[in-house]
Amino acid sequence: MLNGLRRKIRKMSPTMIVCMVILIVLGVLFVYSACSIREDQSLRVLYLHHAVMGILGLGAYFLAACYPYRAIFRWRWIFYATTLGLLVLVLLIGSETMGARRWLFGIQPSELAKFAIILVLARLYGRPGAKRGVGAFLLTLAIVGAPCALILLQPDLGTALVLFPTVFAMLFAAKVCPRVVWSCFLTGALLVATLLSVIWYADRPNVPQERRDRLIRATCLRPHQVRRLQVFLFPDRDLHGSGYNRHQSEIAVGSGGFWGKGYLKGEQYSLGYLPPSISTNDFIFSVLAEEKGFAGSLLVLSLFLGLLVSGMGVAYRCQDDTGRLYCVGVMTLIFSHMFINIAMTIGLMPITGLPLPFISYGRTFLFTAMVMLGIVQSVSVFGHEPEERF
Repeated sequence: MLNGLRRKIRKMSPTMIVCMVILIVLGVLFVYSACSIREDQSLRVLYLHHAVMGILGLGAYFLAACYPYRAIFRWRWIFYATTLGLLVLVLLIGSETMGARRWLFGIQPSELAKFAIILVLARLYGRPGAKRGVGAFLLTLAIVGAPCALILLQPDLGTALVLFPTVFAMLFAAKVCPRVVWSCFLTGALLVATLLSVIWYADRPNVPQERRDRLIRATCLRPHQVRRLQVFLFPDRDLHGSGYNRHQSEIAVGSGGFWGKGYLKGEQYSLGYLPPSISTNDFIFSVLAEEKGFAGSLLVLSLFLGLLVSGMGVAYRCQDDTGRLYCVGVMTLIFSHMFINIAMTIGLMPITGLPLPFISYGRTFLFTAMVMLGIVQSVSVFGHEPEERF
């Protein structure tokens, strides 16, 4: 038994383990830094919750890594249906915070939905003889559309949006209906450009108020979503209102310089310019960049790059399509989270409320991400063996 366990550990990717653990440790350190000066005791212990969840997640990570991933995929539809049920329950009895219903008994089911979608799509296109025509593409739209619609009703636009690059990467890797997939991608890009153009035109000073209201209503966006896009398009407007958090985040990142101000010496969060409600999750990178500067930011980016390269290396070495597609989906999801979170803190993208993987405080996302990476390690361990053995 011990010999078998040692063989499994030797087949795992050491780079992935090291990068993930260092990122979690950094998360504990900077969540503590962001909350250490708070008077509210519930905020001051967030780093402990993050550390405990990291330890529990590490146990789940190695359990998933040592368990054959093909057996896990047998439960994909049950997990998918359970996730849909939880998303419905969130809308019915979930706790409401800041105008959104996203939590059910301390769990955020939308994070589980990402995992469920990746599991279902990986097996759908990875099984022998899988169809990849228009019918399969329409089935994908149904599989992804159901949880996305429920997530949008919460509302949580950021979580729904991050699924699109993940699903696109999996469809691209599986070579599912390439012309239709690329047509949908280009159509989506055109719609986004049109949406931004409409909001930009409506916000011009010479546009009559009645026409402006009609244009804004035509976007079908909620008021807070419109304000976020307006702040993105016109960053110097409303610096004490809708654009306040973004502006303070840019100041924090820019004031860190090359080496930073030093650990526990950040001024933007300690003086209250970055509110505690965002400095531990959505804008944790601003805290890190202010205290550790460009050097610390480069280290974080290097760790994420190491995670991405090691995960894609596992996909390259895998002997079956299910494992390959799963790795592509998971690594695309984590990279998308990282890219969008850092880009919004430095003003390159609108604020979407997506956490920075392993560093931002968020127990459901941290645990789910670690389990997903554990299954990637299972692909590394068992992916060299032909599927017929299972």
